[in-house]
Order: sequence, then C-alpha cells, then structure tokens
Amino acid sequence: DSILDIQSWLEMAGDLHARIGEYEDSADVFEALYHRNPENSTYIESYVRAHNNYNDEDSLQLCQKLQKLHPRAEAPFNYALKLSTGSTFRTLVDGYLQRQLRKGVPPLFNILKHLFQDKNKLETIKELMHGYFTSLEEHKKFSPDSEDEEYPTSYLHVMIFLAQLYDYERDTTKAMYYIDRAMQHTPTYIDPYMVKSKIYKHAGNMVEAVHWVEEARTMDLADRYLNCKAAKYMLRAGMIDKAEEACALFTREGQPAVDNLNEMQCMWFLTESARTYFKNQDWANVLQKCHEVEKHFVDIVEDQFDFHPYSMRKMTLRAYIGLLRLEDSIRGHQFFNKAADYAIRTYLHLHDKPLADANGLGNGEADEMTEKEKKKLESKKKRAAKKKQQQKNEANVNNNAKDKNKQPDGEIVPPPIVGIELVKSDSPLDDAMKFLDPLRALSPRCPNTHKLAFQVFYRQGKLLLMIQSVKRALKTCARAPEIGLHMTQLAQYVKTTGPTSGIISEIVQTEMSELLPQNDIREWLNVRESLTGTNLKSFFMLRCAHAHLSPEASADQLQSVLDFPLEGATLEGAEYVLDHLNNGLLDPTPEDIASFSISCRAIFTLATAFRPPQTEETVPR
Repeated sequence: DSILDIQSWLEMAGDLHARIGEYEDSADVFEALYHRNPENSTYIESYVRAHNNYNDEDSLQLCQKLQKLHPRAEAPFNYALKLSTGSTFRTLVDGYLQRQLRKGVPPLFNILKHLFQDKNKLETIKELMHGYFTSLEEHKKFSPDSEDEEYPTSYLHVMIFLAQLYDYERDTTKAMYYIDRAMQHTPTYIDPYMVKSKIYKHAGNMVEAVHWVEEARTMDLADRYLNCKAAKYMLRAGMIDKAEEACALFTREGQPAVDNLNEMQCMWFLTESARTYFKNQDWANVLQKCHEVEKHFVDIVEDQFDFHPYSMRKMTLRAYIGLLRLEDSIRGHQFFNKAADYAIRTYLHLHDKPLADANGLGNGEADEMTEKEKKKLESKKKRAAKKKQQQKNEANVNNNAKDKNKQPDGEIVPPPIVGIELVKSDSPLDDAMKFLDPLRALSPRCPNTHKLAFQVFYRQGKLLLMIQSVKRALKTCARAPEIGLHMTQLAQYVKTTGPTSGIISEIVQTEMSELLPQNDIREWLNVRESLTGTNLKSFFMLRCAHAHLSPEASADQLQSVLDFPLEGATLEGAEYVLDHLNNGLLDPTPEDIASFSISCRAIFTLATAFRPPQTEETVPR
C-alpha cells in the first residue's frame, strides 16, 4: 500500500524476474502492464522475450494473442509486421494498409517507415500501393473483387503515400507526379502541399520548398505547427526576415519576434538561425545565437533551485534523483549539441582566419571581396541594424510602463549577449572549449563530438588528447569520412613534432602501434579506401588525406575528385564536397569549383546549391 508508483514498480519487477530466469513470472508482469497500456511496444517486446521465444513464427502467435485482448491497439499489430515475412507479411500489411487508408491516417507513412530497411517489405508495400492506385482509379475499390466502393479520400491518401514512398527513394520525378495528382484531386487539402514542400527540400531546392509550405500555411493561419514549419524552411532558405515575420503572428504584440522567441527559450529557432548565419559566414550572429542557447541551459538548471529543498521536505526522493540526473546530463540534449557544433566550428574559423575589421569577416574573406562588394555588405548591415534598433525602440516605448515595476529593487540584470563582442575574442580555442567540454562529458556517443575535439586539440598541439579523440571516433563513428584526414594529420604530427623521449613518448608509441599496426599511414588509407572509397564524402576526404601527406600531388587528388562518377552519389555528399572546396580544401581554383558544380547540376537538377547565386530566386515552378 505504501508504493504509489505501481507502474514503475511493475516494470522493475518484470525486468528483475527475467534477469534471474523466472520467465513465467516476468511474462505475467508484462502482460499486466500491457493491459494498463496496450500501445507501449516495450511491454509487448518484453512479454515476447519473457517466453524465451526467438522464433519469429512463435513470437508472431504471441503478438496475435495480445492483439485479441485489445483489438483496437496498434502497437501489437505493428510489432507483428516487424516480425513477419513473406506471404504472412503481405497478408497482414494488406489488411492494415486498407484500414488506415480508409480512415485517412496522416502519419501512416511514418508509422511504416521502420519496415523499409527490409527491401523485400518495401517492395511488397510498393506493389500493394500501386495495386490500390490502379484499382481505385478504374473501379473505385481497393481490389476489383471488393464489394463496396471506397470514399474518394482513400484514393487521395494512396497518392500521397506513393509520393512519400518515391521521395524516400529520392525518385523526385515519380514523387512529383503522384503529389501533383493528389493536389489536383483535392486542392483544398493541406497535406499534399506539405509533402510537396518536403520533396523539394530533399531535392535541394529550399526556395521552392518555402513556396509550397507557405501555400499550406496561408490555408490555415491559426495552425502553429504549419507556422513553425514554414519559419524553419524560411530559415533554411536564408530568408531570416520572412521567418521572423511569420513567427510574429504568435509572439507578443509590440515586441520584436526574435526577442520574444528568445525570452520563451524557443531553441529550435535559435539553432536554425545559427545554421543560417553560419552558412552566410555571419560569425557574430552565429556566436550570439549559440551563446543564447547555452544561457537557456544555464537558466533551466538555475530554475530548479527551489525544487531541492521542496524534495527534501516532502521526501519525493525518486523525483529528486531524476532531477539530479537531468541536471547532470541536460547539456547532452540535441539543441545544445547543435549550438555547440556551430559555435566550435565558428571559433575554429576565427582561429584560422582572425578578424580583419568589425564586419565579422576574416582576413582572407575581406581580401577576396571587391570594394563595391564591401560597400554593399556594409550598407546592408547598417540597414539591418537600423531596422532592428527601430523595432526595439518601438517595443520599449510600448512596454516601458508595463516593465517599470516588474524588476524587484536591487536585482542584477545580466548584460545582453552581443555577437560583435564575442567574435573579437583573443583566444577562440579557449572559448571553444566552453562548448566542447560538456559535449565530451555528456555526448560521448555523438559522432560530431570527437571530430570537433580532434580539430580543437590539433590546433592546440595536445597530442595525447588528439589520440584519445581519434580512438573514440573510431569506436563511435568508424566510417565517418573525416577520420581518414584526422588519422593522417595525427600520424604526421607524431612524425614531425611528437616527443622523442620520456614517458609521454612511450605512451604515444604504444597508442600509435594500436592505431597503425604496420606503422604505415598510406597502407592504412588504402585499406580504408577499399572499404569506404565508393562513397563520395569518404573518397573526397581520403584525397585530402593523401594531399596532406604529399602537398605537391594535391592537383592530381583534386582532379580525381572532379572525375568521380556522380551517378550513385547523394545530394548530401555533393553539397558536402562543394562546401569543403569553397573552404579551400585541395586548393581549388574558381574554375575547378565551377566545373564540379556543373557536373552536380546535371545529376541534381532541382538543387540550388550548384546554381549561380543570381538565378536562385528565379527557379521556374
């Protein structure tokens, strides 16, 4: 009677019974939990495992037993789809698809997406959906043998599903065909517009994606989800002002949207803004947004101070332990990871190319710009600053009377975060460590953590930490393309500037013998190329690694990248290579970059990244 959280107690009991081999008791416990929540897939999986059945056929029978207990539950049926194969899977998924399409369930594609990893299941679903499409078009039924006709909405959702399916396979032409048919069928339905915007997004054309998501948003201006999605797409397309205007519909009146979103700790907007500013090389605003995200995490921890004495007074110890664990790991959240990623990469750039002036441009960037471009940039920045200042002044006038009595006397107001001050840092690598240390402690499994750590420690010359970062990267993301270059840089650093005597030298030799058993970095690169060389990103980074070993051969390595067959490459990989070429890896000329862009444009016809900048806004619809 003294245990109040019965559900947690039952979960622990079921787990402990299974660990000590009492499988029947464990099965009874998880069956009781299943009755409490039939949609919890963990209970279903634990129930099947407690019967010690590793045969899919027997496990399928157990799922069907649970399904009979709660016929309306979706979780046991989805688990049965995961276990079944062949004709059994076809029969089950056929009935499931017809029921869901008849209901018009919007997230049907996302529900079944985990099954697409099995190519046979993907082909079965595709075949069934094409059968539905043909039969509904000709007979208005899911199959010619059916007795009753289906509603027109079933035909509509079949076309939407097929468009999503081909978009998943990155077959943009077929995806566009089906989504256009769906929009012609029901022009007032919002979902096809959202799917079409996502197709353009995956095709690399964010300008068109914004156009179609804006069409969907204007159909229902009161929908917050559509508003947020449209604002996110606008930020991805670099339309920062338009995104702020869209968000202003749901922010406090009389206050700039950006200030109100920051006050509400809307971190997705901050991280997406940081991404856009990073792409535009506006380093001051990147750091401002990233430090605002970091401040929100500090505030979240400080806001819990009152809970500490409350927990001890009320003896809510389980909740208190949960709070302590949350505070220990809160900086492992994806929002902090994204902000730290952009902040660290910005600080690395500022270390490599220190500021030349107050415009936020590095020496190299300022030198590459003409006088006309510099004046244009200066004028643009002044107009933007003037507009923001005008908005803040208007907001201050409107809110001055309200805010006058809000702050208690003597309260210390923290100074505002000013990006232009952050970007003038004298020690960017030390500032980068403020973001890197939480990542290394709380996100050790994140692939970016150890790649960023190596880049910082490489510039600091901390050899043992460089080795540690490479070893951890090989454990967490062994196929990451950057590892080949990092390993080469590490081997060259040890060879040229590593310690020659003492305990540090012994440690380095021991660790390097584990990383490079044959003590030959070229041989290691050749082996790695045989495993990952068909991937464009990996191939490019391996060419950079060889160029690092032999700088005189960088032109040949660059030519091999330009000659790489792009037919099997992904859009993500092509954009990745283009970004690094623009950043100066392999020392390309403008003609080399233009040649690579032309090759990519022939494959990725809709992507705007490979088009000249002046034509991006004039893409024909």
